Amino acid sequence: MLSRFLFALWATSAAGILLAAQDVDPNVMQIYAAQATIATGNVSLTTGREAWSITSGEYVPVRQVIATGSDGYAHFEVPGGSSFDLYSDSQIIFRQNPPSPGDLLDVLGGRVRIHLQAGLAHLRQRVFTPTAMITAEEPTTIAIAVDESGTTRIDVIEGQIYVQHTLLPKGDGTVVRAVDAILVRPNEPISRHLDRGAIYRLAIKPLRNVFTAITFGHFVPASYNVWG
Repeated sequence: MLSRFLFALWATSAAGILLAAQDVDPNVMQIYAAQATIATGNVSLTTGREAWSITSGEYVPVRQVIATGSDGYAHFEVPGGSSFDLYSDSQIIFRQNPPSPGDLLDVLGGRVRIHLQAGLAHLRQRVFTPTAMITAEEPTTIAIAVDESGTTRIDVIEGQIYVQHTLLPKGDGTVVRAVDAILVRPNEPISRHLDRGAIYRLAIKPLRNVFTAITFGHFVPASYNVWG
């Protein structure tokens, strides 16, 4: 119950910030828009209280909620080289904080695969979930799965990230490198120990969710060691 309450509080707060800040000049922010190079099934964005379908080739401005239905999938390209894939039954906010161009996504729920083109002139890039703040300072690809309680699983496919808890008192975060994974739960501190075996002992359902995101729809059995 506590986990669900904290998740609901975070989601309400995120939506409130989104709706309260509508004074951004769309012409100025156009250079930060994302292009949906692929959009199939039910993919939509929400402006105010209205939802609009997204089709391939369209641009999505900042501070928009993007969601997919049970048959939805979309790939978005972002100026500067970053990109993200949104899988079925997922919801994100795109660039909720425009004054900070490195803040790319708030993942509200579902499954997302993200390439962060951080480093050099791009400095750092950040992604937020109900329980985690994820920072990359070099080109990095990650897969994120967020369940209804706000628990976040993060798999690092390439590069490395720094993960901090967003709900508990701030402390030292954890570095997660390529081929490692981490779980961030609402009411538990982040463990410094990345136990690959513990990840594989999870139930089949969460494994199916995140590995579908990583492998573009092809489920990898729990017995297959993708870490090498």
